[in-house]
Amino acid sequence: MKNTTYIYKITISFIIGILITSCTSQIEVDMPNDKIDQSEVYKDIATTKAALNSLYLDLITNPSIFNKSSTGVSYSLSLFTDELDYSGTVTTTKDIYENIILDNHSRIATWWNNSYQNIYSINTFIEGVTNSAFLETELKKSLLGEAYALRALYYHYLSILYGDIPYTTSTNYNLNKSLQKLPYQEVLLKIESDLTLAAELLDYSYRDPNKFYINKSIVQVLQIENYILQKKYDKAENTAHLILDQKLYSIEDNLDRTFKKDAKSTIWQIAPRLASDITSEASLYLFSNFTNNSSTVSNHLLSLFDNNDKRKQQWLKKININNQEFYQVYKYKNQQNNTDEFSIFYRIEQVYFQLAYSQFRQENTKQAIESLNIVRQKRGLENLPYTLSSQEFITNYLEESSKEFFTENARRFIDLKITDRLEDLKLIKPNFQPYHNLFPIPYKQLQINKNLLPNNPGY
Repeated sequence: MKNTTYIYKITISFIIGILITSCTSQIEVDMPNDKIDQSEVYKDIATTKAALNSLYLDLITNPSIFNKSSTGVSYSLSLFTDELDYSGTVTTTKDIYENIILDNHSRIATWWNNSYQNIYSINTFIEGVTNSAFLETELKKSLLGEAYALRALYYHYLSILYGDIPYTTSTNYNLNKSLQKLPYQEVLLKIESDLTLAAELLDYSYRDPNKFYINKSIVQVLQIENYILQKKYDKAENTAHLILDQKLYSIEDNLDRTFKKDAKSTIWQIAPRLASDITSEASLYLFSNFTNNSSTVSNHLLSLFDNNDKRKQQWLKKININNQEFYQVYKYKNQQNNTDEFSIFYRIEQVYFQLAYSQFRQENTKQAIESLNIVRQKRGLENLPYTLSSQEFITNYLEESSKEFFTENARRFIDLKITDRLEDLKLIKPNFQPYHNLFPIPYKQLQINKNLLPNNPGY
C-alpha cells in the first residue's frame, strides 16, 4: 500500500492522543483495521494493544452473545429458562421466552455468525502477534494469553449452545468457509488446550485496576467449567482452590456492594463504553411502565427466596403497574449519573459453586455442602444440613445458584444442562422440548456450508 506508512503514523498519533487525553472512554480502540496494512499493526505496542482492546469491545457490542442488553444470552436465556416473565411484543424475544425456536431464528443466527466473525479477528490477532519481530517476548506472552482466553470463551459458549461445532484457529478464508463440525467432546479438549496455554502465559495481576482485562483468575474460572463439562471433577476442584488460595477476592458482607465497580468479589467486569453510561442491565431491567420489551422476575424464581434472604431484599425491587405487583431485577441500581457500576462477568461466588459441584461429583457431599453454606451464610440463611441426599443436594444447588446468579451469563441454562435437569423446565414452560438442550445451527449457514449438515435434532 502506497500510503501505509503515513496512515500508520497518523493512527499511532491518534491512539496515543486518546490514551493520554480521554477521560470518558473506558476501553480505547484503534482506527478501523482495514485502514492500515495488518502487518503494520504489530510493529508497535500502541497499535497492538489497540487491536486487542477492539477484541474486548466486540464482547459487549451488539450483537455479541455476551452483550448485556436484550439480545445477549444473559437476558435471552433467562427468558428461555424460568427466571424471567416477558410482557413485551418483540417477536424474536417472545419466541425465545415461549421456547419456539426455528433454524431461521434471527437472534440464534446472530450469536453464531457474530461469534465466528469475532473468532476470526482473534485468530488474526494471535497470528499477527506471534509472527511479529518487533514486540518483546514478555509482552507477547501476556497479550497472547488474553487472546487465547477470549477465543476459548467464545468456543465455550458456542459448544454449550450448539453442541458439535466447527473449530478453527486459521485465518484462511477458503479453509474456514468449508469447515466440518467437530464432536462436542473434541471441542472441549481444544478449549482446554487454549485455556491451559492462557493460564501459563498470564499471572494473577491485572493490567488495569478496574479489572477490564483478562488475568489468570479469569482463565481459571473458565477452566473449571470446562473441566466440569468434561467430568474432570478433580481438576475442577483443584483449580477452584488455586483461585481461592490467592485470597485476592472475597464475598462482600453488604450485598449492595456486590455489583459496584470496586467490589472485592469481582473477578472480571466490563465497563460501559463511556464513563457516564449506565449499565445495560440497569437500562434493561428497571422501568416504571411496561414497554415493548419489558420483563419481570418470574413467579418460579420469586418462590425460591425466603423472606429473610438478603438477595430478595436487595437484588429484587417490588413495583406496582396498573394495580398489579411485580418484581424487577435490581442488581444494578443506577439509572442515571452512573459513577460506580460496571457489568460484572465473573465473581468469586461462582467459584464456590463450582467447587461445591466438583466436590459433590467426587462424592464429597459434606465438603460440597460446606462450600455452598459459605455463600448462604453471607445471604442471611441458615446452613444446609449435612444429611442431604444426592437428589436433595442437586435440588438445593440449582435453587441456590438460580437465586445467586439470575440473569448472569446464562448461568441457569448452563447449570441445568450440566446437571441433566433441563427437562425440569417442562413443568413451567409447556413448549419446552428435550431437544432444546441445543439450539439450531442457522439455516443460512447450512446452505453455505453443507459440511455443517445435519442440523441438531429437532430442527
